[in-house]
Amino acid sequence: MKIKSLFIALAAVIALGFASCTQKQAETAAPAALSVDSVFANAQELLGDTIEVEGYCSHLCAHGGRKAFLTGADSALVLRCEATAEMGGAFAPDTKGKELTVRGILRETRIGEEEVAAMEARHAAADSAAQAHQACDTEKKAQGQADLNTFAERMADYRAKIAARTEAEGVAYLSFYYLEALNYTVDSTETAE
Repeated sequence: MKIKSLFIALAAVIALGFASCTQKQAETAAPAALSVDSVFANAQELLGDTIEVEGYCSHLCAHGGRKAFLTGADSALVLRCEATAEMGGAFAPDTKGKELTVRGILRETRIGEEEVAAMEARHAAADSAAQAHQACDTEKKAQGQADLNTFAERMADYRAKIAARTEAEGVAYLSFYYLEALNYTVDSTETAE
């Protein structure tokens, strides 16, 4: 009887040990990929973190695929993913129109009055060919300027939004978030690393 009780106790200890190991493995497993919507909802807390983001690649930069734009459930939210040398410097041309999971570091671009003035100075100094190169429609959409057509309209929009944020939050700049891409997958198949 003592031996049987000893075996039962030993089996219970082993079962608890396995359960503990399984729980620890689950706790240390990679976190699930975030949606684009979730990234924007929690951007300040995620800033500087390495995260995975899932989204639909609505646009790929025509200048060598260096930028892929992911949309989420709310197609008004667009997350720019910038390719790094670490991942080969570009997204593959066939990624447009597909679901991607991009792993990277969430970064922030801040635009305040100083940055607006610098953009205006560069624009004024540029020759006509350089002035013709405006932000693409998807880049404008990512910055909430999809309905603006001219450089002057975009600068006025920045200034109006900076003033509104300064009044509402006491913050004198706009925050635009993007992902510094380290690697990505298409339809669960690793394509770049």
